[in-house]
Amino acid sequence: MKLRSSIIAITALSTMSFAGGDIGGITTFENEDLNAAQQVVVEEPKVEAPVVAPVVAEALGLYVGGAITDIAVNSADRANLFGDEVGQERQIGLTGIIGYDFMNYLGAELRGTVGVAKDNGTKFKQIGAYLKPNYDITDEINIYALLGASRANMNPNGTETGFSYGAGLDYGISDNVSVFTDAVNYMKKADTNSQWGLNLGAKYQF
Repeated sequence: MKLRSSIIAITALSTMSFAGGDIGGITTFENEDLNAAQQVVVEEPKVEAPVVAPVVAEALGLYVGGAITDIAVNSADRANLFGDEVGQERQIGLTGIIGYDFMNYLGAELRGTVGVAKDNGTKFKQIGAYLKPNYDITDEINIYALLGASRANMNPNGTETGFSYGAGLDYGISDNVSVFTDAVNYMKKADTNSQWGLNLGAKYQF
């Protein structure tokens, strides 16, 4: 009877083992799988900051120009650029310009004018430095003013320095080339001759 009970017990245990029964709890393989799962680190996707292009200032503009100048100098009254007056001398001159645009609406110019054909007397000579506020009416047309100081030689007291101003219009015919016309009062100062110039010329923008 005892032998029969032992055989039955052994048979039952063998059957549970082959049927997938779990006698000893979690197996070695299950422990390894659990440890591996715990070691997995879920990485969040990296979000890159947007690339912001640097702000580039508008390029500064150097230009040169030249003009034919109608010069009028009057010792008695305001000079007349379009006619002859008593006490007035007329000359034809050449004007050279070097300019620089610092930004939209503002630049600066150096100008020099010399008479090359005269009625009589001394050839006119002048050099001036100007601030140049300006405004684009259209893509091609720009109006501007000239405000600065000038040194000229057509004065009763010889060469003198004084306030100078003018205004003009510039018309662009290409990206680099423009034509212009302006009128300049070379010397606005008490006890000096009235000295005006009317320019017609062209400029080249680098």
